[in-house]
Amino acid sequence: MQNEDKAADMFKLVEQWQQSGKSQQQFSSEQNIKLATFGYWVKKHRQQKASEIGFAKVDLSKSLLSSSTARIEIELAEGLVIRIF
Repeated sequence: MQNEDKAADMFKLVEQWQQSGKSQQQFSSEQNIKLATFGYWVKKHRQQKASEIGFAKVDLSKSLLSSSTARIEIELAEGLVIRIF
């Protein structure tokens, strides 16, 4: 539990730094954290955010696959649509 609390605290600091517009060096110095330590937590924070983005499972039933009109549409930003027939 203690490690999770430390990670949560450090992630809050990373988010504060991101909003501050300051360099990592300046921010970590103001927070009395070694630059290498702060860099480690910035990297961990990025890894966690990247792992939150994932894939969605799409389960296609046999009846859906046999239909001639069956298709999957994925609408992306700016109106881009991917259609799978």
